[in-house]
Amino acid sequence: MTKRTVCEENATMEWIDGNIGSKLTMKYPAVILKGEGARGMTLSIALAGKGQHQDAGAKMIHLAPNTSSTIVSKSISKQGGKVTYRGIVHFGRKAEGARSNIECDTLIMDNKSTSDTIPYNEILNDNISLEHEAKVSKVSEEQLFYLMSRGISEEEATEMIVMGFIEPFTKKELPMEYAVEMNRLIKFEMEGSIG
Repeated sequence: MTKRTVCEENATMEWIDGNIGSKLTMKYPAVILKGEGARGMTLSIALAGKGQHQDAGAKMIHLAPNTSSTIVSKSISKQGGKVTYRGIVHFGRKAEGARSNIECDTLIMDNKSTSDTIPYNEILNDNISLEHEAKVSKVSEEQLFYLMSRGISEEEATEMIVMGFIEPFTKKELPMEYAVEMNRLIKFEMEGSIG
C-alpha cells in the first residue's frame, strides 16, 4: 500500500499506522517535505504472528530547508512471525538544515520469530542531521520466571512484558483515543500466544 502526502511551507503531516492480523502487509507511507519548515511524522506498530509477515516502514523526502521528520516504529514478532522495517530518508540538495530522527524497536517473543531492519538514507546535502536508532529485544526466561514467581500466570506475564514494550509509544506518541484502541487490539492478539 502506498500513501503519499506533500507538505508545503510550515505544514505538518502525521501518519498513525497499526499493522495487525493480515498474512502479508507491505506499507510505506511517504511524506514529501516540499516547503521550508515542513514537518512529517510516521508512528507505526506492527504485530506478526504465526504465518504472518508485517513489512512496514516510511519514506521521508526532504526537499526544502529546515524541514524535519520523525519515524517511530514498534514491532512485535511471535509464534514464528516476521517483522521488517524498511525506511527511506532522502535529503535533497536544497534541504539545508533539515533533520530526521528514526527509532525502530522490535520485541521478539520466541526462537521461531524474526525481525529485519532495512534503512536506506540518501544524503545530497552536507548540512543535515540524521539519527537512527534500532533496538531488538527478546522476552527472556528470567523475565517470565520473575513475574511468574510473583504469582502471575505465564500468559499474564507475557502480556505485561508486551504492554510495557509498547507503553512509551502509546502513552507519549499516540492520541488517547488511538492509544486505548491500540492497547485493546494488541491485548486481543496476545490472547492465546502461550502454549
